[in-house]
Amino acid sequence: MTKSSGSTRIPANTEHTGLLLFQKVGIFVDAENIEMSGLKHHEGRTDYKRILDNIGDREIIRILYYKPEFKEISQTFSSFWTSLGGEFRRPQKNADSFLIVDAITMADRLDVVILLGGDKDYLPLIWYLRSRGCRVEIWSWPETTSEEVQEAADIYIPLTKDYIILESQNKSSANKRRKSSKKRAPQKKSDEQD
Repeated sequence: MTKSSGSTRIPANTEHTGLLLFQKVGIFVDAENIEMSGLKHHEGRTDYKRILDNIGDREIIRILYYKPEFKEISQTFSSFWTSLGGEFRRPQKNADSFLIVDAITMADRLDVVILLGGDKDYLPLIWYLRSRGCRVEIWSWPETTSEEVQEAADIYIPLTKDYIILESQNKSSANKRRKSSKKRAPQKKSDEQD
């Protein structure tokens, strides 16, 4: 299949959402791809909240997170993801085929498909979605996203360290929460004694 006009490359830390305001968006997260790449190349966890905050003033129809069932999802992350309106898909093995089927099934109800992941296996999906009139945005780590995938999308947004939560940040936040709860604990005891 020949490459159409090519993609627009927009740095993830710049204002880009004005391009597609108020369109219906489906977000499909290849968790294994995006999380392993962030961990390997940037030594931290992917900051999904920051990514979603940068989607802009668009109507998010579905947010789907694909991770094989044998891979653990913490209760903390599960609660966080659900609070964002996200859903989980937990296939037995490779999640790519489930993501592809869901994206194709929803294509007629979406103006924009945002794919978090840069796997080359998604090229036929990108071509199909574009042929159906869907705009395709790829948000992924450039270290693990092929040039072909970047060019096949309407818009490619390379993720940067701005989209990483470093382990030191996690520990610092957890320590602050623990210290805060310790300060409050004695007050609760004295209130109970009154």
